[in-house]
Amino acid sequence: MTVGKVLGVIADVAEGRVTDVNNEEYIPLAKNCVTTGLTHVRRLQVVADDEGETAKYQVTAQITDITASRKLKTYDRKDSKGREYTETKTYYGAVTSVALTFKNLQTGELTTSTISGRCSEYSLARSADEAIRTALGELAENIYEYYNEVYPVRANIIERGTEKKDKTKELYIDVGSRFVGEDVHFEVYVVGQIAGRETRKQIGRIRVRETLGSDISLCKVQKGGKEIKAAFDKGDAIVAISTD
Repeated sequence: MTVGKVLGVIADVAEGRVTDVNNEEYIPLAKNCVTTGLTHVRRLQVVADDEGETAKYQVTAQITDITASRKLKTYDRKDSKGREYTETKTYYGAVTSVALTFKNLQTGELTTSTISGRCSEYSLARSADEAIRTALGELAENIYEYYNEVYPVRANIIERGTEKKDKTKELYIDVGSRFVGEDVHFEVYVVGQIAGRETRKQIGRIRVRETLGSDISLCKVQKGGKEIKAAFDKGDAIVAISTD
């Protein structure tokens, strides 16, 4: 189930373009954001350098952009006595980007993806520093969302649960707390073989209701209960693939 362990989360963080801020100040924070993002990817396990013999990937990260922006906007106002005056407000925004390169330690293959985080100029950020930190926080979220999509969790549906009339209401999958938590969603497929190739037909959608162990979870059927029950009754092979 595991895609692979990750060795050396940041082998090198190169300096990128920075406007009106101290670049050196944000490099450690950017490194922590990348580490945090990768740690939350369900099918990757971050390991220390001394565990390198078990790693499948090495990840390097290069900051490609840390840019703060400032915008002034004026408003015509009236005070409590009806006197007109002009108010000027300052808005701060930021963009942060990082290029992540995964090196397969077995094949040497390199895969690079650039991921960004943003803070709108119309946010509540009160300074360039706050805007950059907000953008870096979003960067961490975008990293784990991106790689959770790239490396989805695949589960086998191993047991039917509650059924009512001709619909399956609950079922069990062979993935648990090691890879997923409550409220993770999966698309459900009937799988088969044609000319040695796997085929899939989507028949429903489920949500993890409760993890019951490291390799088992109870799921609620959100869509396709009738089709899922029919697949169970026919003895079809049914799998689920995570979508978030």
